[in-house]
This record gives sequence, C-alpha cells and structure tokens, in this order.
Amino acid sequence: MQKTFGHVLATHKGLGPGFDFLRIALAFTIVFSHSFLLTGNDEFFRSSPLWFAEYALVPMFFALSGFLIAGSAQRLSLKNFLLNRGLRIVPALAVDIVVCALIIGPLVTPVALSYYFGSADFFKYFLNIVGWIHYSLPGVFENNPTHRVNGALWTVPWEIFCYIIMSGLMITSIVKSWQKTAALTAAFIVMGIVVQLYGHHLPYRVNLVLSTFFVSRGAQLVFAFSLGILAYQLREVIPHSRVLLAISAVIAIAAIFVLSSPSIETVPNRIIVIPALVYITVFIGLTPVPLPSVFHKGDYSYGVYLYHDPFLQILIGLAPGIFLAPKVGALALYAIGICAAMTVAVISWHMIEKPILGMRKKFSFVAKARGVDENPDTTILPVEKPAKA
Repeated sequence: MQKTFGHVLATHKGLGPGFDFLRIALAFTIVFSHSFLLTGNDEFFRSSPLWFAEYALVPMFFALSGFLIAGSAQRLSLKNFLLNRGLRIVPALAVDIVVCALIIGPLVTPVALSYYFGSADFFKYFLNIVGWIHYSLPGVFENNPTHRVNGALWTVPWEIFCYIIMSGLMITSIVKSWQKTAALTAAFIVMGIVVQLYGHHLPYRVNLVLSTFFVSRGAQLVFAFSLGILAYQLREVIPHSRVLLAISAVIAIAAIFVLSSPSIETVPNRIIVIPALVYITVFIGLTPVPLPSVFHKGDYSYGVYLYHDPFLQILIGLAPGIFLAPKVGALALYAIGICAAMTVAVISWHMIEKPILGMRKKFSFVAKARGVDENPDTTILPVEKPAKA
C-alpha cells in the first residue's frame, strides 16, 4: 500500500519530524543569499545557479506555513487563529523595528541625532510593525552597497495577506474543501497569466495593482502558500514517494538552468516549478532529520530571518575592505553574520518569543500537548480523520 503524507503524519502522531530542520535550513540559506546581495555581488549571484535561491527559498517557507497552519485553521476559531498568528509574528517583529530605530540607527548614522530623531523616515520606520514597510532610517547604511536597513521585511505584508486569505477560507469553510481551494488557486494563477499577457492594455495604475497581486514576486508567495494548504487538505491522497521527490528535484534542477533570475516575476513557470518545490518542502518536513542539540531548545528560524539583514549591514559598515571583496567577502560575511544572527535569534526566542507564546497555552492544542518549551508550530497537524471535501 502506497504511503501518503497523511499516513506519515499518523505514524509520527501528528508531528512533522523534519519541519524544524527545514525551517532553520531555509533561514540559514537565505542569510547566505543575502550575504551576496548585500555586498554588491548581485550580478554574479543572479547570473550563476545561485539565482535559484531567490526563486525558491521564500516560497518554500510560505508553502511550509500554508501546510502547517491549515491544520490549526481547521481546529481553531477565527479569533484564536488570529491571536495565534499575531503572538508568533508581531512581538519579535516589533522588537526588531524598535532596536533598529532606537539603538542601531543612532549608533551608526552619520547625521546629527537631532535630525535623525526628527526625521519623517524615523517615524515612518515604526509602521513596519503593522506591515507597512519602510526600509530607510536617516543616514543609516548610506555608504553600504544597499541602503535598506532590513530588506527581509518585504515578506511581512505578504505573510499578513496570506493570513487574511486563510481567515477568509475559515469564515467560508473553504479550508475544509480541497475542491474549492483548488479552484481558487487555479483561478489565481490563471488571473496572473492573463494580467501578465494583457495587463499592459489597461490603465497604468490598474495594471500596477493587478500585477502586484497576481504577477509579482509576492504573488509567487501567495501561490506557494495556497499549494501548501492544498497539500494539507489532500494529505490522505498525495503519495509520500521518493520517486515523486526525485521528479520534483529534477524539475527544480532543470529550472535552475532553463530559467533565469527575471523568471521570479513571470507566472507560467510557476505552474510547474512551484508545485515541485511544495512537494519537496512537505516531503522533507515529514522526514526525520537529525539536528544539533542547540536547535532542540527553541525555534530560532524566525529570529534568524528577521534579524540577519541589519547585522549583516553593520558588519559591512565596520569592515568594508573585508566584506566587500568580490565573492570571498560575501563568504566571510556569511561566516560571521550567521553567528551574529543566530546569537540574536536565540536571545529573541528565550527572552521575547517563548514567554509571549506561553499565552497560547490557554487555547492552543499544540501548547497543551507539548508545552511552550518546544517549537509551537511543529505539532499542529491533527490526524484523527482526514479533511472533508
């Protein structure tokens, strides 16, 4: 009998045994990519096979998120679901914004502090907490190749948007119907193709809005998130097959050499490549992968992703002669930067994220089952019965 994703989940009592590994591996690899992109190695990075990291890594994160939270969305009330997501995302994000604006910025900016604290950019930066993204602080990192304080924040509004989508699926009970989810996902990708092919005939502003929602790199994340939800809904049907894993890997490898960096913002390739990436994501997430003991003490992936950019920028500013050397400088930046990001992520988890997540114990099935000492997003997959169509 062919094993399915649902069968593997049942075998592991509802756990996704490889999701902890997958989260931290994706986060570490994103830091690697940004080490090149922040040091002026854009052309080399995007003209080499490394370009595929920009295409694949964040969509895989969103596919993982869609798969995981689809289970909690079927179990929790809308209020508790939103509280769950808010407690996981907002506190660490808020601390990151406050630290960058009130500590890092004043320490590294060359402008007068009176100007810094009175600038509109300073006040606008706090809007990042609610998902209205602003990248600049007065004078901060102005001598670096990239002036953004934290470019990684670009995903925050799309993450919020995906949670809004999930809320709509919960309200309408579509989250329990794979057919309706599949229809909406297909309509989304078809709309993207239509807008990309014919949007230029529309007024500029209309085309801009439609392209943002259906064509852009952010739209790629929404598609991956939707396929993650669909994979969870069809967990009792989708085979857990090494043959399918190999086929998916071949598709991904072929994409590296057939496509190129501009493909990130084109739609047709997503029909083939993103489902392959989603399958790889879920397969790895359901596969036991050993991790060093340090990673068993908390979920540090969010902190690594959230905090790494500002600290990479600080390092570049402190030693540009080392870190801006072509190619090798990026490798040196990664070697030091990942240690800095991991250190900050550990502090963030134990001092901010974990204590606040303890509030979820009042309503969270996961927290009650495992307590707040472990990753709260790993065991959200109830397996007592498959989702109904």
